[in-house]
Amino acid sequence: MPHIEIEILAPFAAKFMEGTNLTPAERAEVLRLAQGFACKDSAAAANVSPETIRARRKRIYRKLDVPGSGELISQLLGMSLKMLASGEKLEVRPPVAAPPPSAEATTPISAVAR
Repeated sequence: MPHIEIEILAPFAAKFMEGTNLTPAERAEVLRLAQGFACKDSAAAANVSPETIRARRKRIYRKLDVPGSGELISQLLGMSLKMLASGEKLEVRPPVAAPPPSAEATTPISAVAR
């Protein structure tokens, strides 16, 4: 499935999530969901299990009061089109950064080359 470029999506998603009580992990998941990532692909990108992503998505739907991904994307798209139609200026924001890897997961490059 094709994915929407994060640079295009990030300003709209940031505006869409303003005022919500989503955690940083949930905000990152909204971006991946809006980009078209399946649970399995999102789990690989977030380095968690697909079950964790499913649970996270359920919490997102509950917090945003939407029945599922289709409605979430529909609301995001509707808000984005209204913003574009009104000529609203978009503040370009960097994509949501993933949490830093743990010290155990970090291997020096010199150790890998040996």
